[in-house]
Amino acid sequence: MEYEPDGAQELLIDSAQEKTAKHTRHLLLSARFTFVFFHGLLIISMSVALQWQTATSWWLVFLPAWLGDALSLLLVVISWFGSCPYIHLCLQERQARLGDGNPSILTEILPDIFFGILSFIYLILALIGEILLCRYLARLQKAPTAAPTSCAVFLIIVSLLTCCRGVCIFTSGEIFSLLGFGALTSITLSLSLSESLFHTAWAIVLPWLPVVAALQVALFCRWKKLRAVLCREERILRVSEQLLLSVIFVTLAVLVLELSPYHVGLAGAEAGTAGMVLGSGLACLALLRGRMVVVESRFGSLPERLLRHELRHEASSMRSSVISGVGAEVPLGMSAITVPETSSQMV
Repeated sequence: MEYEPDGAQELLIDSAQEKTAKHTRHLLLSARFTFVFFHGLLIISMSVALQWQTATSWWLVFLPAWLGDALSLLLVVISWFGSCPYIHLCLQERQARLGDGNPSILTEILPDIFFGILSFIYLILALIGEILLCRYLARLQKAPTAAPTSCAVFLIIVSLLTCCRGVCIFTSGEIFSLLGFGALTSITLSLSLSESLFHTAWAIVLPWLPVVAALQVALFCRWKKLRAVLCREERILRVSEQLLLSVIFVTLAVLVLELSPYHVGLAGAEAGTAGMVLGSGLACLALLRGRMVVVESRFGSLPERLLRHELRHEASSMRSSVISGVGAEVPLGMSAITVPETSSQMV
């Protein structure tokens, strides 16, 4: 029978604890992508109900939203404790970070836990707003003049929080700012227009056209900046993301035209088809983003790779400048040596 060394088991335990270093960040990102994915399914569900003109209950139509919110809340709560083994190991070693590739518990993990708590509050507010919106849509069939005041208040708070997240935090700031601005504009239009929500749906969808266009430009600029450090799969994923955003933009334009009062034809059926394409694009976009996170965790974070690339570029440029400077000094040294020899020969 073979016995393991005395420290082998402790090394295995330390390695298992160290693997949980990025669990909090990954769980929070999973909650974000789950929220977007299931709300893409919500758009598909609402589009199917609109296309087939069925008398399905709105509470059943909103079933993807209830599932997405519940799963997102669960992932956020789990994220609070995801990196606790790594934190415990760091406290035992009396260090803020173990290894070069692991996050610091002071500057990365604890802020992630704090933002996880804020994310929990954010999701609760979004869930309350969606419940009130579903109740409003159910009442709208009986009372067409009902106003969406109660649900709009919570959705405006959610939109403002999204904008604040984009303004206050640099990471992905332009994405959250644009999404928050688009949601805030749509809700404001829904409150300002006096007609029913079904008759003014085109005006509510309209602000998302410039938002998606600006989002595509921002992501393209980021891709251009990071192109030198991206692997082949990441480049394919970034190109696929641009194509999906183009499809979403065209679908939104078609949806605005079909829902407008100047459209002639069966607007409900055609808008339902466009809505299903829109929801499918949004769900695929969440899956693409999730795959990007998996690839990034395998090759290292993009800021670190970009920093290493810039340092290598500066080192190579400094090396070439030193070599060129040495090459320029060599002839001067040779001339300083040959001048006395020629003068001595003349004497």
